[in-house]
This record gives sequence, structure tokens and C-alpha cells, in this order.
Amino acid sequence: MIKYQLICDKSHEFEGWFGDSAAFESQQESGFLTCPVCGSADVRRALMAPNLASPKTRKTDLAEQQPSAQPEPQPQPQAPQQASAALPPAAARKMQELMSEMRALQTRIREECRDVGNDFAEEARKIHYGEVEPEGIYGQATAEEREALDEEGIEIMDMPWLPKDN
Repeated sequence: MIKYQLICDKSHEFEGWFGDSAAFESQQESGFLTCPVCGSADVRRALMAPNLASPKTRKTDLAEQQPSAQPEPQPQPQAPQQASAALPPAAARKMQELMSEMRALQTRIREECRDVGNDFAEEARKIHYGEVEPEGIYGQATAEEREALDEEGIEIMDMPWLPKDN
């Protein structure tokens, strides 16, 4: 597996994992490789610093490579590009469109609403009961807090939040 740092024509940076350089080139030429932020298909490899191990790190790595009584199987990471390559092309394109729309929605929420962090339930109550001016907020709430807000008649939306990276 090869990990490439990628960049789109709008300077959004992200990473991708590929079986080899030919797999990257194939996905790039076919248009399956798109920016997860803006959906642009104009994606290229960015400059990357080489990953060199220091002598101290190499000694640690060698010690860790000594055989143990029962080696544990290590899960192999699967890149989003590989996962989508297993889907029919139309489904892969639809998934990429949905991911782009979700990232655009998240960007809009970050720009137009206030992040209240772990104080979400408290802030939602203040808005609901008229203690503060109504405004768009987002943050985190526990399952218990969400249930209590629901019982009080305070409508909220639980939304999955995509990580900023790929």
C-alpha cells in the first residue's frame, strides 16, 4: 500500500491509500478520485516529506518485530478510494456526491452557527425558554442529555460529523 498526500485545484489537502502508483493514476484518469471537501476531480499528488526512521526508532522497531508466542492479526486499513472502487461506478459517484454535500453542510454550519461544545444541552434550553436570543448552535450532548431535551419538547437534530481529513 502507498499513502499519498493529495491536493485539489482549490488547495484542499487530503490523503489517499493506493495499492501502487498505477492504481492512483488509474483512479485519477477515470475521475473516481475527487476532493472530499469540494468534489473537484482535478486532484494531484502533493509534495510529501519522506518518512525516515531514526536509529533509535529502528532499534525499537526491531525489538517489536521479535516473534511472540501468539501474533495478533493486524487489521489492514482500507482507503475510501478502494472501497468505492468495489462499488458499481454509479454508486461510487453517488457516494462521492453525498460525501461532498455532507462536507459542504458541515462547512456551512461551522460558518453560520456557534460551537457551544459540551454545553449544547444548556445552551439549547436557554434558547428554547427565551433566556437568550435565538441563534444556530452546534455541539455535543450525551444520550441522556438528548433524551431530556426531547422530553422537554426541545427539538434538536443528531447529525453524524465527518472528520476533517479523508
